[in-house]
Amino acid sequence: MRFAKGSFVLSVERDVPLLRQARNSKFVSHGQLFEYMKIGGFDHSRNSFNWRVKRLVDSGALIVCPKVLGVNSAVYQITRAGIAALEYHGEFSTVFHSGTDHLPHTSQAFHALELNAIQLALARSNLLAGWQSEIEVASYNVLSRLPYSKDYDAIVDVWLGENTVRFALEYERTPKGQREYQAIREALETESQVGCILYLTPNTEMIVRLARQFDSLRGKLAFADARTFTTELLDTRVLTAQGQPAVFRSLLQ
Repeated sequence: MRFAKGSFVLSVERDVPLLRQARNSKFVSHGQLFEYMKIGGFDHSRNSFNWRVKRLVDSGALIVCPKVLGVNSAVYQITRAGIAALEYHGEFSTVFHSGTDHLPHTSQAFHALELNAIQLALARSNLLAGWQSEIEVASYNVLSRLPYSKDYDAIVDVWLGENTVRFALEYERTPKGQREYQAIREALETESQVGCILYLTPNTEMIVRLARQFDSLRGKLAFADARTFTTELLDTRVLTAQGQPAVFRSLLQ
């Protein structure tokens, strides 16, 4: 089929999954996006992928974020035009759509890139059974009669033997104020939809800070270093809210 010169047509099989991932991740590096497409079975050729991304950037569906430094890779963000294109193909998000007042600020980029790294590490090890991004969780919470008590950074399903288990994931990159932590604590104490909550941090100092904020909180709440988790995954040694060390896998059983 011939298209008019200058027209732009999305491939449902390849462009739509790519844009959907860019939307759900908020920010994603070139390498991460290629790995997502490979794992999903949407694109296995680096040359084809590079051409596709360039085409989406040139069309205005994606932008390169020039202020995200030190990543050694281009970092992409979906645009309103890209979101509108997804919506045209039936990919709508209640909380993040083409009419949303503000798109994510680049200050959130490193938070998003770290979450991508965690998701991809689980997928590489064939442990990942499902991943709902913050955008998907927030949309679910708006629509569900039984919402989660918080818009978690992700709801994760992992394989544990032949069964799948679910936990909520939070990545705490920078500290919050005391009032915010008190509100979060109250929310976590009422959580009934998920049995285990894992807080990952960029360093030990943040682990100690969080452990103090959520000291003795009821339920299965654990803290660990994010870089360690991407290597050791379910066998990561964590600190529980009760101040006890444990292997994360044991909290999922």
